[in-house]
Amino acid sequence: MKNISIKLCAILLTSQTIYAQEITRLEEITISEQAYSKYQNEAKPELNRTQISKEDTAKSIQTFNKTFIEDAQLQNIEDIIEMSSNTVYTGDNHGRTNEISMRGFAGVPILFDGLKLTNKLAHSEVYNLESVEVLKGPDSLQYGQSSPGGLVNLVTKKPTKDSLAKIEFEVTDNPSYSPKLDVGGALNENKSLYFRLSSVLKYDEGWTNSNTDINRVFIAPSLAYDINDNNVITFVTEYTDEKTPSSFGTYVDNNGKLVTDIKNILSSPDEEFKKTQKIAGFDFDTIYDTWNSSFKYRYIDYVGDNGNVHISTLGYNKPTNSVNRFYAYQKQEFQEHALQYTLNKEVDIFNLKNRFTIGADYNKSYSKLDFFSARPPLYPLYLSNLVYEPLTSLNDHPNAINMSSPKTDIENYGIFLQDNINITDDLIFSAGVRYDEVKPKNSQKSDATTPQFGLVYHLTPQTTLFTNYSESFTPTSRQDKDGKILNPEKGKGYEFGVKQKLFDDSFDLTTSLFKIEKDNVAVLDLANSGGTFVYKQSGIQTSQGFELDLNGDITSNWSIIASYGYVNTKDKDINNNELRNIPHHTANLFTTYKLTALNLPDYYIGGGARYIGSRYANDTNSIELDSALIYNATIGYKKGNWKANLSVQNLSNEKYVDGAINNGTAGGYEWARVYVGTPRTILASISYTF
Repeated sequence: MKNISIKLCAILLTSQTIYAQEITRLEEITISEQAYSKYQNEAKPELNRTQISKEDTAKSIQTFNKTFIEDAQLQNIEDIIEMSSNTVYTGDNHGRTNEISMRGFAGVPILFDGLKLTNKLAHSEVYNLESVEVLKGPDSLQYGQSSPGGLVNLVTKKPTKDSLAKIEFEVTDNPSYSPKLDVGGALNENKSLYFRLSSVLKYDEGWTNSNTDINRVFIAPSLAYDINDNNVITFVTEYTDEKTPSSFGTYVDNNGKLVTDIKNILSSPDEEFKKTQKIAGFDFDTIYDTWNSSFKYRYIDYVGDNGNVHISTLGYNKPTNSVNRFYAYQKQEFQEHALQYTLNKEVDIFNLKNRFTIGADYNKSYSKLDFFSARPPLYPLYLSNLVYEPLTSLNDHPNAINMSSPKTDIENYGIFLQDNINITDDLIFSAGVRYDEVKPKNSQKSDATTPQFGLVYHLTPQTTLFTNYSESFTPTSRQDKDGKILNPEKGKGYEFGVKQKLFDDSFDLTTSLFKIEKDNVAVLDLANSGGTFVYKQSGIQTSQGFELDLNGDITSNWSIIASYGYVNTKDKDINNNELRNIPHHTANLFTTYKLTALNLPDYYIGGGARYIGSRYANDTNSIELDSALIYNATIGYKKGNWKANLSVQNLSNEKYVDGAINNGTAGGYEWARVYVGTPRTILASISYTF
C-alpha cells in the first residue's frame, strides 16, 4: 500500500507541475482525420469501437504511427508493441503466433483492423501498417475473450484519394535485400473510386546456421468506393507466401544461462517452415451527424507447414551437454469467417449528451492439424561438437504415431451495449456490458457476461484524469475429473491515471496505477489425475503496478517515444511465486533529432534503448533469466521525395532471452526452452516518393 501511495503522489505532483506551465494551443490541422506531429497521433483509435477520442476514453491507449515505425526501422510487430510500458514479447510458438504479455499476463490478442480473430496471425508485414494501437487492462467489452493485460490492434494501409507512388529498397548485413512498393490514388475524375497497393519481396540468408533462406512474397491490394456522401465500402485483400527456417528456440540451463551460441540450430539446419496466408473482406461504413455504423467482414485462409523436422523439445541434458531430438511432421490449417457490426448514436436524455454504442460479433473458425511423431529413434546432438544427421521424412518412419486432429470448428457470438454520458462538459461517465458464447464443435459451450465502468474528468484542456473497472474472460478447453469443460478464466482490473498534453499540445504523457486479478485459472488436479491430465478451477493470479508512456515532439526538431513500467505479479496457488516471463521493470526509449542547429536541416540522428529486467523461466521460480539492455542507433536523410536511413539494431550485440516456452528436468538438472533476441543487425534503406 505504501508503494502505491508513493506512486499516486508522484502522478499528482507531476500533474501539478504541468498545470503551472503556460500552454498556447495551436490551430488544429486535420488531414484525413489524423493530426500528426512526428510521433504523436491524434486520430481516434480504431480499436475503440465507440469512435471516442483517447482523451474521452477511461483507458490507457498508446498509438505508434507510421513515422515512428519508419524512423526506428523496426522489422517485426513485436518490436513495435514492446515500446509500450509493461509489455514483453516471449516468442513465436514455432513461427505460428506472436506471444505478447502485458501488465503481467500472457495471451494478449492481436486484432486485425479492429477485428478479433479466433486464430492468431503471426508476423504480420510491418510495411503494410499505418499504425499499431495498444490498449491496457482487462477489456472484453468490445471484443470478447481477451487477456487481462490488454490487447493490440494492427491498422493496415487503406485506399487513398491522393496520388501516391513510393518505392523503397532495404538491405541488411545478414545479408538480405527487400524491394517494396506502395501506390494508390483515385481511379475516376470525381475521386469516388480509389485504391491502394502495398507489396514486399524479401530474400534473407538469416543470422542462424540454418541452410534455409527466408523468402517472402507479400501483396495487399485494396479498393474503396464512395457510394454517396454518407456511405463508403472498402474491399481489402492480403496474400503472403513465405518460407523460413523452423523456429523451435534454444535452451538455458538451471542457472538461466544459454547453453550454446544463439546462432546454432538445435533441431535440423535443413528444416523449412512454409506459410501461405490469404485474407479478403470488406468494410461498409456509414457516417451521419449524430450516428455512424460499421460492418466488417474478413475471411482468412492459413496453411503453416513445418514438414519434416527433428524437433528438439525433450530438454537439455547438462551432464552430457546435449539435446535429444525426434522425428515429427506438422502441418496446421485454419480458415475463419469474422463479422463485426457497430452502431454509434448520440442522444440527449435529460439534457445530458449520451453516446450509445451497440456492437455484435460472430466468428466461425475451422482448424485441422496433421501431426506424426516417431520416438524411437532419438537423435542426440552434442553441443560441443555439432554434427547433424541427414533430415528424415515420414516414409522413413513407418511406425510413426498419428497424433493428427480432424477438421473441427468453433463458433463465437457476442453482443455489447455501452453508453458514454457527458454529466458535464468536463465529466464523462461510461458503462457497458457484454454477453458472449463460445461453441466448440461436439463440445460444451462456454459463456460469459462482462461489465465495464469508467470515469473521465478534464481537469484542464491539457490534463485529464481517468479511472476504470473492467473485466475480461478467456475460455479453456481443459477438463475436470468428470470430463466437464472448465468455466472461462476471468480477469478484473482497477486503474487510475492521468493523461497530459505538453509542449504546445504536441506531446502526450499517460501515467497509470493498476491492479488486476485473474481467477478460475485451470491448475492440475493431482489428487484425481489417475495417470491422466485433469484440472480443477481454483487458481488465482494477481498483478499490480505503475507505468508511464510518452510520445510526441519536444521541439520542432526533437521527437521522442519512451515508456517505463513496473509490475509485481503473484501466483496464489504456487507460494505467491512470480508469473513466468514477467520482469518487474521494463523501459524503452527512441528519439530523433533534426540537425538544423548544424545547418543540416535535412539530416537527423537518433537512437534508443530497451531494458528488460530479470524474470523467471518457470512457474517454480527456480530458473532466473538475466536482465538485458539493447541499444539502437540511426542516422537519416529526408528531403523532398527522397528518404534514406542507416541504422544498427542491437548495437552492442547483446545476447538475451525474449521468453521461455516450457521447462523440465533432464539428467538431474532443470532446463527451459527459450526464444532469443536478434543479434546486431546493420540495416540501410532508401526510398523515393513520386
